[in-house]
Formats: sequence, structure tokens, C-alpha cells
Amino acid sequence: MANAQVASSNRLTTKLSTEELADRLRNRPQTARAAYCRAGHYLGMVPTKLPSGRLLWDAGEVEALLAGEAVQADTAAIDEHFARKAANPAKLPEHIARKVAAKCLIAGAVAK
Repeated sequence: MANAQVASSNRLTTKLSTEELADRLRNRPQTARAAYCRAGHYLGMVPTKLPSGRLLWDAGEVEALLAGEAVQADTAAIDEHFARKAANPAKLPEHIARKVAAKCLIAGAVAK
């Protein structure tokens, strides 16, 4: 049982909260949140979204970014982000609805 707790805590150390990310990149937490909401990524980094709504960012990607390496955004995760937003029209902001409609038109699908 103790081994499971150690493994779990090791996994958590590889993730950063949005506040920790902002501290490392020397900006405000809302900068990352807004970019993720609008584009589905922040500087190529796609966070893990917890059921509570909190975002966890990969510490390795943050360190690579700070080292000057480019981080490639996972397009599948970005598409999943916009699909999750589109699934609940009541929560879908107007600017996201337009973006989803535009993506559907670009992909050749008929937007509803």
C-alpha cells in the first residue's frame, strides 16, 4: 500500500499548477488560463484538466521551454478541448462557438 502512495506522489511532482507555471514563466496565472481557453494550448503546452476544473501542466515541457526548446502542441488534445467545450452549448462562449463553426467549415463538415 505504501508503494502505491509513493508512486502516486512521484507522478504528481511532474505536474505544475497554473500558479506554479506562472511563477516559473514570470507571468500571471490568467495568461495561461486565457490562452488555453482561446487556443487550446499555452506556448504549445496542453494541460491535464482535473474534474475540479484545475489545470496541471507538464513540468518537463516547462523546463524545455525555459531551456529555449520549442514545445509542439498535441493537436489531438486541442481538438478534444474544443469538442468538450462544444458538447455543452449552455457553457459555450460566443467566441468559441464561432471558432468551432469555422473549424467545422475548414474540415469540410457542415456546421449546425
